Amino acid sequence: MVVVGKTDQFEHLYMQKFRSFAAQFGHFVEYERDVAVRDIGLHLTEPLASGGVQLTTCLCWFQMKGIMATTLPQDKAKEAPTFKYRLKVEHLRFWYLQPMPTYLALYIESLDRFYVLNLQKYVEEKWGKNIYTLDQETVDVEVMQSSVLDASALQIILRNSTIDAWSKAMSAEKDDVRLCQRDYKIIWSIGTAEKRNVEVRFEIYDWQSKMRGEVHIEERAKGSKGGWTMLRNHWQLGLRATDVEEMYPYLDFTPLEEGEEQKEWDPFNEEVYSPYWPFGQDEDEYRPTFRLKNGLIAAGDDFSGEFHQYYILPKLNDLGSSLFSLIETLLQIKFIEIDEKPSGEFMSIAPWHARQV
Repeated sequence: MVVVGKTDQFEHLYMQKFRSFAAQFGHFVEYERDVAVRDIGLHLTEPLASGGVQLTTCLCWFQMKGIMATTLPQDKAKEAPTFKYRLKVEHLRFWYLQPMPTYLALYIESLDRFYVLNLQKYVEEKWGKNIYTLDQETVDVEVMQSSVLDASALQIILRNSTIDAWSKAMSAEKDDVRLCQRDYKIIWSIGTAEKRNVEVRFEIYDWQSKMRGEVHIEERAKGSKGGWTMLRNHWQLGLRATDVEEMYPYLDFTPLEEGEEQKEWDPFNEEVYSPYWPFGQDEDEYRPTFRLKNGLIAAGDDFSGEFHQYYILPKLNDLGSSLFSLIETLLQIKFIEIDEKPSGEFMSIAPWHARQV
């Protein structure tokens, strides 16, 4: 009988776990012979409204490694800020020189989870060209516990890897390209609102009792009294109403309702201001406000000091009109696809969504 060793069986199991997870995001690519010190490639795809998928220009390579539970038990793994793994310096040199990044996919058995590290970027930041003359055979690389290999990580890899293709297709600056990558569906929805006979609004939840802010971008048919369709539910750590224009620089806004600017509560001068409304003013009459860049004052509603709610109406500015024209070109050459019946998307921006990719 042929006996499969413990290490080989462990590698077999985590390779199958990776394949099972990654198959929903792309198609696998492999070398006929294992000569490039890269275990598996993944050609990433994007879903189409038809139910099919479109191959992107992103082909990413993974070097698969794993740490057994007997080596790193669950209690220690949960407390570890980083996971160390020893790699050969000659392999790091090879990956550093390749035109496409190689990602370490490190499986921690006790946590039943993969973690990811862009090895090319890691070498650049830690050694740079000194990796060529590093006088040792192996080194430990460190993967942050926050750098989980999940759908978010693959989306970041996709955006980072396709930035040059977008720039080439759009003949545009990379800052504009990044905005289009993130927001092309929103820009298109606002740019075609009049043609589609719909109205679009931004509903802002400026939380007073939480560390995050929320922006709901919604649309509905003009003249409709029905509900709004969510285009995007945007959550962001530390986001205030006054930050929304910076997050969407291609838009100009007008408030649904204007008001008179209120001073913020001063906790050291409670005789002048109380926590939620100006001193001496009827609570029911108080309306929170914030100033837009065009000088208009948006008036909102206060919900028992929990959050302030505002509605502002978007319109493409000069930058937005320029980006909209580029997006129309991308649609014509079938570089992107947009479903005219939006199903909504969720976007969350916070430090814990960062990955080492």
